[in-house]
Amino acid sequence: MIIKNVTATPSGLIVLWADQSSMTFSWFWLMDHSDDSQSVNSQTLQRNVDTFSIPLDIVADAAGLNAAATLVKINWPNQQITTISCLRLCQVAGKVLDDEQLSNAHSKTYWLADNMPDTLPSISYQEVMDSEQGVLNWLENIDCYGFSLVTDTVATEKATIALAERIAAAQKTIFGTHWPLSSDVKHHDDSAYTTDFLAPHTDACYYYNAAGLQMFNCMEFDGSGGESVLVDGFAIARAIREERPDLYEVLSKVAVPGHYKESAVHLAAERPTFRLDRRGELEQVSFNNYDRSPFILAAQDQEKFYQAYAEFNRHSMNQENWIKIGLRPGTALIFNNWRCLHGRMGYSGRRYFYGCYHDRADYQSRMRTLQKTLSL
Repeated sequence: MIIKNVTATPSGLIVLWADQSSMTFSWFWLMDHSDDSQSVNSQTLQRNVDTFSIPLDIVADAAGLNAAATLVKINWPNQQITTISCLRLCQVAGKVLDDEQLSNAHSKTYWLADNMPDTLPSISYQEVMDSEQGVLNWLENIDCYGFSLVTDTVATEKATIALAERIAAAQKTIFGTHWPLSSDVKHHDDSAYTTDFLAPHTDACYYYNAAGLQMFNCMEFDGSGGESVLVDGFAIARAIREERPDLYEVLSKVAVPGHYKESAVHLAAERPTFRLDRRGELEQVSFNNYDRSPFILAAQDQEKFYQAYAEFNRHSMNQENWIKIGLRPGTALIFNNWRCLHGRMGYSGRRYFYGCYHDRADYQSRMRTLQKTLSL
């Protein structure tokens, strides 16, 4: 039992935790967050409470724990009775993990030169296609390491689409829903469609909703070079935060604009290199100097920004921090575009991939629901 006691006062509900610490919840907040069947639809979790009809100065008449200490029952002046679960109070107070935190609670492996994975995370195509547990194992690989290989794939567009749809429908962008990646592609003006070296970067910095996952399935390879490069952007961020917290702060505050322009298309968006969530935790890394659009800061801020940006680039261009993968037919690569930077070594010959993006919300939803259903 995490909640030991509750006390109703004019200023709010005082909750005494088992560790003897306490927290006061305002009455307005408690009515707004009631989670009984009249307040919240238990199937959809949509709220039925009319927030804007609640008086700002509302005070409850009484409140107390039920016998099992799982609910707080609150009596209001209008004879209304609502409840709020003790679990909800514990979650918002940080005493236990909420659903979002639980889905991210299992161990993550961040990797740079001094902590490279001994073996690359991988799963077989058949395991993913045959079972929901296989899909969950795949997604948890990606969540842990930021990427995963899929072995023994079928080198066809149909099989690639089927593999991708084991997660969710692909995210449509200006490149289409599913797309070829080769120097033969001529209808997009992008450095990806060349044989040149590509420095590590994240995709879609010109989209406000940048792709969450990116997948490549190797269809053909007949040449030399062309290894895919991965760098753990979260590991870089952690290193900068430890070594130069002043530069970490700059990279988490200065919004960097990106753009993409071709015939009938001009996309533009901006966000910091390190985007933090409401808890102040790192949520997304965005870094693409190819697609960065012009911007200027006040003189005293400009120099600090370039110093911070160069520090990130120093880590991302350090080849000791790279994982290099020579993809061949029969192997697919999928990675978290909000965490991993990817690049490519220059190549000669023919290199043909087929791939897609996934929206971050879709793949996280799939992982959460599988974690819940397969743990029952």
